[in-house]
Amino acid sequence: MAEPNYAVEQFPTFDSSLRSPQQEDARPERVVDWNSVKSGSLATHPTRQDHQSPTHLSDVHLVHLDRQYQLPAVSVVVPTRNEADNVAELVRRLELAVPSIPMEIIFVDDSTDETPEAIEALQGRHRPETILVHRPEQQRGDGLGGAVVRGLQIARAPWVCVMDADLQHPPELLPQMLAAVEQDSVDLVVASRYCGGGEANSFGPMRATISQGSTNVARAMFPNRLRNVTDPMSGFFLVRREAVNLDALQPNGFKILLEIIGRSPGLRTTEVPFQFGTRHAGESKASLREGFRFFQLLLGLRLGPGVLRLARFGLVGISGLVVNALALGFATEVLGIFYLLSALIATQASTLWNFGLSEAWVFGHHHSSQGRPRRLAMFFIMNNAAFALRGPMIVALTSILGIHYLASNLVSLIAVMILRYAVADRFIWASAEHAPSLETSDGVTVPVALAAD
Repeated sequence: MAEPNYAVEQFPTFDSSLRSPQQEDARPERVVDWNSVKSGSLATHPTRQDHQSPTHLSDVHLVHLDRQYQLPAVSVVVPTRNEADNVAELVRRLELAVPSIPMEIIFVDDSTDETPEAIEALQGRHRPETILVHRPEQQRGDGLGGAVVRGLQIARAPWVCVMDADLQHPPELLPQMLAAVEQDSVDLVVASRYCGGGEANSFGPMRATISQGSTNVARAMFPNRLRNVTDPMSGFFLVRREAVNLDALQPNGFKILLEIIGRSPGLRTTEVPFQFGTRHAGESKASLREGFRFFQLLLGLRLGPGVLRLARFGLVGISGLVVNALALGFATEVLGIFYLLSALIATQASTLWNFGLSEAWVFGHHHSSQGRPRRLAMFFIMNNAAFALRGPMIVALTSILGIHYLASNLVSLIAVMILRYAVADRFIWASAEHAPSLETSDGVTVPVALAAD
């Protein structure tokens, strides 16, 4: 299939002084000197001689000496998973698309094939600096979105373009995205399949329906935040790095653009149309699991991460009630154990069940400071301490009020659920990350998720 004909435009002058108010002091280090950028093209790489004066040296705060003298104007972040046959063509087309711009290409790789070796083979062979970050398996739980955030963290340029490696996102569009930054004075340029001139003809009927439906759901849930974004599902965008609070992001799956927009109040956005291409090589990574992650993201942004975790914790608790009731009934009716002692035994069974589900589903993305054995021990201690509160309640309801012991046990479990969640969230699976807050116009501070729209 022939490549779409994207005209390569001249590059505009960029103003590095653009700042959103809340990000003014977010990153103290200085970046490339944009006074050297001229209309019609971006400056070439600074040379070693360019940095011999004290003025220029004050701008260099890089860790690796071999990268001090090539400060990029644009960083291209490419998340990869088993894209060995695509990376060379991607780098070639990027180099042709922006021949005069200082650029680095950052591959954040989660592959199990030869992709890392294919990327390493490109290093030093092209004008853009090619950087490989290969994430170990234990760091890949946050999916493509986590890979993008990792790339944003190490990018050196003030502007970062995020795109896929499969060439369905045409590198030839990058000049138009850069031009839109200057023309519209924005923080974010989204390459859209659904604005005027864009299309996704390579989608089959089923995928097209799912994509359009997901877009409509997202825009319905966030009508104000997405009023200027027709394609919040796009994985192809250009963003001003300092406009995004990376610490606020909670990536989980493919849809990192929606995450960035949802957790970055005040982003100024515009769009450029593009034609979604066909995959150059390899297989699509779309799956039912990614669809499930997308709806989790929507709920997390709309309700806030704490509310969503509480809902999950409640669902796990409901499943634990079944386990607890079965164990309680078996110990009491079959083994003939006194109901209060049976309730204690049932608590151990349901605690083990609930821990497994909580570990995998409720707090799976928390970076807890506690090891798993310690978390398990603390979870057992918490639930048995809660039983000390539940025991008198069960006795009062059963022996005094005459309520059946199964019903009494259920009431006591529900009564301590919120307390158990608070302890689990704050101590057992304690995370250094806290949901960001935002002060509204009337002076009330609320979580960003609740203030997002």
